[in-house]
Amino acid sequence: MGSVSVVDETVKKKSYDVENTIFVAVGKNVSKSQSALFWAVHNFNAKKICLLHVHADSDLEREKMMDVLDQYCLILDQEKVQVDKVWIEMSSVEMGIVEIIDQYDIRWLVMGAAADKYYSSKLAGLKSKKARFVCQHAPISCHIWFACKGCLIYTREGRNVKSEEELSLPLLLMNSDSGIEEPESLGSYTQTHSTFDAEKEDDNLGFFLETFNNQCALHSDISSNTEEEKIEGQATEATEQTCHKLEQAILVAKDSKQMAFEEAVKRWKEEDDAMEAKCKAMALENLCVKEISLRKEMEEKLARGKQDIEKTKNQRDTFVKEFQKVQEQKSVLEDQLAESSGVVKGLEEKILSAVELLISFKKQRDAARTECENARKEVNRQRKLVRMGAVSFCRSEILEFSFVDINEATHDFDPSWKIGEGRYGSVYKGILRHVHVAIKMLPSYGSQSQLDFQNGVEVLSRVRHPHLVTLIGTCPESKSLVYEHVRNGSLEDSLACKNKRHPLPWQIRIHIANEICSALIFLHSNKPCIIHGSLKPSKVLLDDNLVSKLSDFGISLLVPQGERMRNDNPMSNKSNLNFTSLYDDPGYTETGKLTPRSDVYSFGIILLRLLTGKPVPGLVKYVKCALEEENFKTLLDTSSGDWPVEDAKLLARLALRCCEKNPLNRPDLVSEIWNILEPMRASCGDLLSSSRSKELHRIPSHFVCPIFQEVMKDPQIAADGFTYEGDAIRGWLKSGHNTSPMTNLKLEHCNLLPNHALHQAIQESGL
Repeated sequence: MGSVSVVDETVKKKSYDVENTIFVAVGKNVSKSQSALFWAVHNFNAKKICLLHVHADSDLEREKMMDVLDQYCLILDQEKVQVDKVWIEMSSVEMGIVEIIDQYDIRWLVMGAAADKYYSSKLAGLKSKKARFVCQHAPISCHIWFACKGCLIYTREGRNVKSEEELSLPLLLMNSDSGIEEPESLGSYTQTHSTFDAEKEDDNLGFFLETFNNQCALHSDISSNTEEEKIEGQATEATEQTCHKLEQAILVAKDSKQMAFEEAVKRWKEEDDAMEAKCKAMALENLCVKEISLRKEMEEKLARGKQDIEKTKNQRDTFVKEFQKVQEQKSVLEDQLAESSGVVKGLEEKILSAVELLISFKKQRDAARTECENARKEVNRQRKLVRMGAVSFCRSEILEFSFVDINEATHDFDPSWKIGEGRYGSVYKGILRHVHVAIKMLPSYGSQSQLDFQNGVEVLSRVRHPHLVTLIGTCPESKSLVYEHVRNGSLEDSLACKNKRHPLPWQIRIHIANEICSALIFLHSNKPCIIHGSLKPSKVLLDDNLVSKLSDFGISLLVPQGERMRNDNPMSNKSNLNFTSLYDDPGYTETGKLTPRSDVYSFGIILLRLLTGKPVPGLVKYVKCALEEENFKTLLDTSSGDWPVEDAKLLARLALRCCEKNPLNRPDLVSEIWNILEPMRASCGDLLSSSRSKELHRIPSHFVCPIFQEVMKDPQIAADGFTYEGDAIRGWLKSGHNTSPMTNLKLEHCNLLPNHALHQAIQESGL
């Protein structure tokens, strides 16, 4: 447990009086040991203080120890006390204290009895294991005071061994006459009684003299009772023999005690030597263990170092191989780069050649377009209409446009100009001859002949009705139809309140239902009968006065029968949800055949939407349940105002009849549906006019673009002084026009200026 002790050489060489020096055991925690130090200073003012410290065997601990001892010295300097210090390096503190006591023959020692936290007024013993060990194993010549928290707890008195003359006589007397057995050795005696008090020695000597006098008196009495001569001689002889024996016994006892004392001293020294050898052996054992631990640690570090070296070597080999690969790849890449540079140079030459060729082709195309436009008869008519300042499409004659016209009108079919898409093609908005139009691009089915297309257009050209979108012209090249543009959106947009639209009043909804019914009656009475076939709110367009107009009617006449059947196939519809409509007749989705009653079914679903404003899925079922449970009022669209409940119920029952699965059970448009809707429309006519006046407001003409006929978002001032939508006037100028759309006069320049004042006015109006 111990280690080789190291003491302060300055203390070792310095001679000091051990009788006048108080040694104080201090630890590495100054706050815990200073109470014992202060106790020694206050109780031994005239004594010199020497600090005693035990620390672990390491350079770091030695540095910390010196700092701690300097702190103690600073405290004693403040108390004006002369101080020395002595220390030893040992892992066991208590053994280190005993070792220092033995080396310096310390006579006076102060140390702690317990930690301060264990102190109490009832504390009367040693709590610390270190204190108990020092008390039991310290040399008997050392007087030790054990203090705790400034209070003396326990004192172990020191004793000095008497000389052999002082010990021999009392021991002899006690063994010869008093019957007390002699101790086995002096060593055992010195462990229990290191000194004899003077008082005890006097008692033993008195006991011896009293015994001797009693024997002499006994011999005197005997000699008086016998013959004086004989007895006196015998007494004298006996006395002499007794004295002689006593002297012999004293001499024998003295010799034996001298031998026993010498043997005890010898045994004591042997025990001390054995204890010292044991401590040294333990120190050497600790050194060996520490040396073995250090050796093992060094071997582990050496092994780890070898592993790191091996790992580094492997990494170096890997990096060398990778570097070689990179060098090889570098040479390959350099060759490829040189080859690529040649290829790039060749491609650049080809691109330049292609650009020149493209420019040549573009010039040829532009020249061909100009020549084509100049060759067409419509050019003279267009110029004439421009000079007059207006274009009229009210005639029954259907205009014919070229694909170039259609392409320019839609800005090369710009996706942002697309306004709809359905099973029979896409719809784009466009500008033809300064008029906004809607262009329906039919699917390009190769099986339909040009003659069939012209015949279908001929039939539709004769269809004119206030509630049908007017067909303006066609483009046979692209198989497209040109309709008038109804810019107020569809009924679907109004029902969904799209773009912050106001909800439609119930009077207008009844009026719209009446108008749809009127248009369907007109289509079905045509010769041949025209079936809409795709009737739904998105096909019902509303103009600025909320007058409804049906679009996409009669498209079935322009689509080949085989292709229409394939498109109308129920499996095809189910597989393409974009073209599946919940407004379609269930019989049509099963058989693929359209009848006038198919439009009746779609009209019934639209009528339910007008009443409730709810989505189509499950709507028929909800209305039936509400009517049966007499709570239909809860289904009415309250945003449209207060419906007349009885009229609403009548319309709901009519709509449910229109939605019968069996077409034969559906009502007739003329004899039943019209007879119900027309009186309702007439009864709410006055209310309708007032509601429309509230819903509609006049848009200032200077807010509307002359070309697009829409409220401008980016108003730009052109050279003619008029304000146009930015995209509209730029498109007009890019198309090659150099005259004003409003005055037909030549524009002096093409610069545009933003009209900030008009833009702010439009923003403030909320349009």
